Amino acid sequence: MKKLNQTLLLLVAILLSFNVSAQKSLRYNLKVGETYSLKQNTVQLIEQNISGMSQNIKNTLGGDISVTIKGKSSNVYSSEVVFESMLFKMESPMMNMSYDSNDTSADETNPLNKTFSLLVGHKFQMKFDDRGNIKEVKGFEEIANKVVAAFGDNPQQAEMMKQTLSGQFSDDNMKHTLSSMLIIYPAEKVKVGSKWTSNTKLKQPVLINNVFNYNVEAVNSSEVKLSGTGTMATAEGQTMQQMGMTQHFDLKGDISFSANINAKTGWPSELKLIQKLDGNVAIESPQLPAPMEMPMKITSESTYTSM
Repeated sequence: MKKLNQTLLLLVAILLSFNVSAQKSLRYNLKVGETYSLKQNTVQLIEQNISGMSQNIKNTLGGDISVTIKGKSSNVYSSEVVFESMLFKMESPMMNMSYDSNDTSADETNPLNKTFSLLVGHKFQMKFDDRGNIKEVKGFEEIANKVVAAFGDNPQQAEMMKQTLSGQFSDDNMKHTLSSMLIIYPAEKVKVGSKWTSNTKLKQPVLINNVFNYNVEAVNSSEVKLSGTGTMATAEGQTMQQMGMTQHFDLKGDISFSANINAKTGWPSELKLIQKLDGNVAIESPQLPAPMEMPMKITSESTYTSM
């Protein structure tokens, strides 16, 4: 009996040791002076119904983004971020428009090309902690001043472009936009089957609250595999003023994602994200006899790949 008890205790100790060794602290472990890059590709499909007429829009967004680690204080990294290249394409029944920073033959006088070209190569600063929480973004609002200078011969157009960019590319809005690029890791160590939740916000074009529920699928010495689901919804009572009209948003939907993480650096080697929003946009205007209801569905599929 004594030998049996000793054997059982030894077995329990061995099992516990396996459990401890399988646990891992997920963190961004990045080197000062090193550059970490991601290639983004997003395809967004918008289905909307305007006064009984269906209208479909396809947006394609892409580009390469680099993050150079400039320093680290305690657990917070200081980095320099650059959009190395950028691709934008919109296809709709009303109009088609596109921009590709790699297209050397593009018309440089085109307002869209001129504006987006100011984003490519622009350096701005981002601070984030080793769990992936973005603390601060600075230097993005300088682009608005560059727009004014670029359209100096057309003050009215310059002011219009400045207002458009300042709404979507302010330092605070970019802080929330870039949060989708970084996975937010838990405070506790993880193992296969571990779960945690994080909350983020997207402020532009309207405020959307996102909830991510993470699950650890596999852990080894070189890679951690994650999967998960989540929800997204516009804030209650969310409105936006545009061209003399008031737009009321009531949209909600689901998120699904998967990720392969470098176990040593915490930097994602691949992140796939599918977002589906469904709901209604109501438009009020002095020119309309009554609010116009516009049912809408938005599906976005994004991939971030380490380069």
